[in-house]
Amino acid sequence: MGSVIFPISHERMTARRWPIVTTIIFFLCIFTNIAIQQLGASSSPGADAATQRAVEYFVEHPYLKLAPDALPDLDPAALGLEHSAAVALEAPDDDTAAVEQKQLDMLVAAARAAPSDDPMQRFGYVPARHNWLGLVTSTFVHAGWMHLAGNMWFLFFCGMTLEDRWGRVVFPLFYVAAGAVAALTYGAFAKDPSIPIVGASGAIAGCMGAFAVAFARTRVRFALLISIRPKTFMAPAYVVLPIWAAFEAAWGFIFPGDGTAHWAHVGGFAFGVVVGLVLHRTGLDRRLDDAVEVASVLDGDPRIDEAKLLLRRGRGPEAVAMLEGLTIERPDSAVVQEAMAEVARAMGDDARAQKATEKAERLRATQRA
Repeated sequence: MGSVIFPISHERMTARRWPIVTTIIFFLCIFTNIAIQQLGASSSPGADAATQRAVEYFVEHPYLKLAPDALPDLDPAALGLEHSAAVALEAPDDDTAAVEQKQLDMLVAAARAAPSDDPMQRFGYVPARHNWLGLVTSTFVHAGWMHLAGNMWFLFFCGMTLEDRWGRVVFPLFYVAAGAVAALTYGAFAKDPSIPIVGASGAIAGCMGAFAVAFARTRVRFALLISIRPKTFMAPAYVVLPIWAAFEAAWGFIFPGDGTAHWAHVGGFAFGVVVGLVLHRTGLDRRLDDAVEVASVLDGDPRIDEAKLLLRRGRGPEAVAMLEGLTIERPDSAVVQEAMAEVARAMGDDARAQKATEKAERLRATQRA
């Protein structure tokens, strides 16, 4: 994900519980890169050899018919598909030509069915072939360790925070969908549809778009890579992340063949913005965040339930003491403050209940900002 603006850190690079999904994506990408390197080193002739056989047979029989898209990974112009009248006169009788045409069709079919020798062609998304499974597998395949390292930093930068916001079910669904939309956007603008797209950058661009909505006012530290010595600056996410996407769109127009899928980044980012706005407008964003908050507290410490049980048993002061200890350990937990307000209100301590309620509301407002 190359750009002149590179994110370094932001104010929310923490999580209430371990980001399991982000971790799984991280290790899947690493293991896939290792496996592809091994696969490339030990691959046996497959599609390339089959294609070569079909090409050689066609060259030997130039009067036969070969559709321009018969071998999508091959340049039709290199095969001399425009036959002259002189070549047509060299054709044998119809019966012999029919047999030879059938043989050529079989060789072409074998070439199309043979597994590709290039792992990028096999597991990336190739617009010319519309290999729909590649919309998913391409997000885990990378063109080397530097490509992987850059994408994994961006994943850590915003994926962990989004997973902490939306939870372990919604986030992976969003991630896969963003990657698919990004790959399709790449296909729509690709000058050479036979070149596959690989890498997690489209899906991660989707995460950046959603981050710009869900954490709009979060201050992000960026590096400006337009000089020998990069300069850093801080700015809200809703300001700088769209600028990053605008740079990607500009690069897509100016340098369409520089080897970077800029339009995939733009498509993924736009998808993330749309999803983020929908979740925000419908209130799902807050409900998902509340669910994570409850899970993070209850999964790590059952004292909220214990405090409420003590209250029902008439041991209110013990319940308050337990929750006070929990507020010290989890000062940023709105769920703990809400539990304190509930227990205090039941005991008739309106002042304590009001104080806890106000703090819970401030925490909720901060989380939504």
